[in-house]
Amino acid sequence: MANKNPAEYTIDMGPMGPIGEGAALMLRVNRNCPWNQCLFCPVYKGKKFASRSIAEIKRDIDAILRLADLLETVSGKMGLPGRIKREVIGELIRNYSEIYGEYPVNVTREQWLALQSLSNIANWLIHGAKRVFLQDANALFLKPGDLTEVLRYLKKSFPTIDTITSYARSKTSAQRSLAELRELKEAGLSWCFVGIESGCDDVLDFMRKGATKKDHIEGGQKLMGSGINLAAFVMPGLAGDDREPAQKHIQETIDALNEIRPTEVRVRSLAVLESAPLYAKWKSGEFKAPREDRMVEELKILLEGLTFDCTLETLQLTNAFTLKGKLAAQRETWLEQIDRYQTLPPLEKARFLLDRYLYDGYLTFVSSWGKNDFRLQAMIAEAERSLEEQSDDAIGKVEQAILAIKSKGIP
Repeated sequence: MANKNPAEYTIDMGPMGPIGEGAALMLRVNRNCPWNQCLFCPVYKGKKFASRSIAEIKRDIDAILRLADLLETVSGKMGLPGRIKREVIGELIRNYSEIYGEYPVNVTREQWLALQSLSNIANWLIHGAKRVFLQDANALFLKPGDLTEVLRYLKKSFPTIDTITSYARSKTSAQRSLAELRELKEAGLSWCFVGIESGCDDVLDFMRKGATKKDHIEGGQKLMGSGINLAAFVMPGLAGDDREPAQKHIQETIDALNEIRPTEVRVRSLAVLESAPLYAKWKSGEFKAPREDRMVEELKILLEGLTFDCTLETLQLTNAFTLKGKLAAQRETWLEQIDRYQTLPPLEKARFLLDRYLYDGYLTFVSSWGKNDFRLQAMIAEAERSLEEQSDDAIGKVEQAILAIKSKGIP
């Protein structure tokens, strides 16, 4: 057996993909974010943006093909022709130590990168090799012709692919012609995930979003007009806690969404992250972090104000409620759920919120990251004790504990 180079079975991989892309292949078409100035986002801070060349991306696609063939070979030798199962992956790692090292005890950096690529690609193959997510922050930043060529090469290499998704910026989408976007649709681009966040220009300017309400509407309408599905992300709480700016933020957001009429609306309530620039503005008092009740109220106004049907979800754990479904069918049920919460006595509302962040998975993630430190544990214990004693400051203690939990990161 000829020795194999780990680099031939390794692809470039970015740091993240959105919720719902767990079965997708992560294919990196650019590195980091071309804007990278949003105050609430820490993901690419300190990293330089770079577009990848067509040749680089095609080399990755070829590496994916190479690995898929190798997995199929091992599968066949195990009497599982064509089936990629966990035991096939283990057998591959054991049989090809020149690629993957003597995992897990003796692995070089190059072999570790090959193992990461194997995990990504094998997971995709196990799920039928149907869905691909284009990393990183704004795949549409590539020249339309270049991205079209990549999409066609990808689908030719893997005919099983039926869905290709990517993040995109409103401003970039607005700069593309309808013909260019339609060409991308025909080449295979199925969905764009766009961070609208707010339709209020004051909020967008303060948060350094780099787009206006007009950009959001123009870019969103072009995407929808091209036939590309649009998932619009919006962020209750982004205007802070003061009532008047918060109401303007959510109403202007509703206005923008009603103009765009996206396929999906994805709600991602604000978390003021320690690793994001917004955290310093909160610490200095320049930004007043929203209370959970404020964000729940904004969610309610959003549900009431949308005039088109779409899928709506609040699957990220920063939201106090987990909702998913068709808006027209579920709106009244969701509003009743929020109304029941809002009519609870204050201490019962505080208990509901604290339990949400303690027991619905958020704190588990924080602990898995090694960030459930002594200070956070003390704040949670103080919030619990104040609720049990029904202290006058119980609601404030709960808000502080939740803010601290959410500041550690977003699951």
